Amino acid sequence: MAVILEFDESIAHAVGSALGGSSTVLTDASQLPPHVAATGDPLVVIGPSVDAAVAARVTAATIEAQPIAGIIWLRRRVDTSTVLEAIRAGASDVVGESDLPALVAAADRVLGRANTVATATGDPAAVGATPRGTVTAVFASKGGCGKTSIATNLACLLSSEGQKRVAILDLDLESGDVQLLMSLPRGRSILDVAALGSGVDTGSLAACMSAHSSGTYVLPAPRRPEEAAGISPQLVSRAVELAASMFDHVIIDCPPYATEHVLSVLDIADHLALVCTPDAASVKNTAIALEMFDELNFKGHISLMINHAGDKVGITTSDISEALNYPVTCEIPTSLDLPLATNSGRILTLTHPRHPITTALRDWSTLINPPLAEAVTAQAQKKTVPAQRKHRFFSKRVATS
Repeated sequence: MAVILEFDESIAHAVGSALGGSSTVLTDASQLPPHVAATGDPLVVIGPSVDAAVAARVTAATIEAQPIAGIIWLRRRVDTSTVLEAIRAGASDVVGESDLPALVAAADRVLGRANTVATATGDPAAVGATPRGTVTAVFASKGGCGKTSIATNLACLLSSEGQKRVAILDLDLESGDVQLLMSLPRGRSILDVAALGSGVDTGSLAACMSAHSSGTYVLPAPRRPEEAAGISPQLVSRAVELAASMFDHVIIDCPPYATEHVLSVLDIADHLALVCTPDAASVKNTAIALEMFDELNFKGHISLMINHAGDKVGITTSDISEALNYPVTCEIPTSLDLPLATNSGRILTLTHPRHPITTALRDWSTLINPPLAEAVTAQAQKKTVPAQRKHRFFSKRVATS
């Protein structure tokens, strides 16, 4: 089931023992692509004694020979440049050579994805195209609803607890704050992707991303609002599609209004997390947004999220659900811990795994990241937005005092 490319016999033995089961050890890099093509082995581990340039070449060649293969790099040093190089080559993960538990976890993820594809295609060898990642757009029709905090905390939760490869794209192009909320140093952004024009590919996209300590990769928005004019909706679509081919989950932080860029994302997104707060303006704008999604015939699944749920402001979650004629999927409670964590440069779902906000996001995340046994069923029974919803916001009086 596993192939190990490693020149040091003792390291190869340690890796094989950690993985368990039967493993094939190769000491000639040129033998790896034809071996995987012939056997259909879904898991490849490239050991630390293999030079990075050789690892990159053999990774690309192996994926070309067997697209479903998951390739893990074991490296003596794991830093941002190493991870980006591995992603550009098509590797599934990068693990420190002494971190065998992380290697086992990464191998389980690779084999889990291979089993999902095998079940979905009915092909025991699971030879075919690499599965596309799930794209989730986080949208609020009014500023100040907390959509960026939700998007960043959700992405880090999926990456750390879900053990998934996750990217977050900040498409709030004029005033995006994902980089700030995740305390990342200033670096490249989607503006650098735009400079590549039609030449953008997975490698150049990865090179423009920043790595967060949770394992989440971030494509920041431009620094200055006027720079947003240089980014076309076509580029946004291309960036999202490329990211979906590289990661298990792509989280999109959308601006609080329906730009052409948002519309291009909706053509691709599998899920839409629609954030609303218990105030009349937010509920009114959310009603308009739901009508807009109806008119656009959005094919994905819409989840209505209530942020600051439980605030005693005269509008309850039940009021919102009834006014919008739409079920509430997630209630995120009010807590000062979230802004405190944000202002301290921390991600709440990472520092407080038992916090009610973390629990709410964790529970909701099973919709976009179902357990393996449910993944194929979810693909076969893709949820769609109910047709011709009739919103009754303007016919129902919502108490505001």
